[in-house]
Amino acid sequence: MRMWVSWSLLVVVLAVATAALGWWTVPVAAAVWGAMNAGDRRAWLTAAAAAAVAWALLLVVTAVGGPVFALAGKLGGALGVPGIVVILLTLLLPAALAGSAAGLVATVWTAVRGSRGAQNSEG
Repeated sequence: MRMWVSWSLLVVVLAVATAALGWWTVPVAAAVWGAMNAGDRRAWLTAAAAAAVAWALLLVVTAVGGPVFALAGKLGGALGVPGIVVILLTLLLPAALAGSAAGLVATVWTAVRGSRGAQNSEG
């Protein structure tokens, strides 16, 4: 239950930070998530899923006030793909950013903590 709550909080943080400050907040927030969950081998996956859900929520909110799906259809037509592909690619970007940042930081954080532990046990 605690993991769902923290994951839901990450979704909210990613959505609000993206809306307020921009896309670059996704890897920053995910890096913090990775550091906080360094022992979890799936930290990258949960961060990626949270980012995709956060941006999907932002797309839904935007779609209420504007022609998101019409624009996706036009962009898809220009690219020669269905509009849904444009939307899926839009969700893939934050997932890739968040997953990469969380995975990298979690791995480095674990390695640094492990090397510190080894140094402390030797000294």
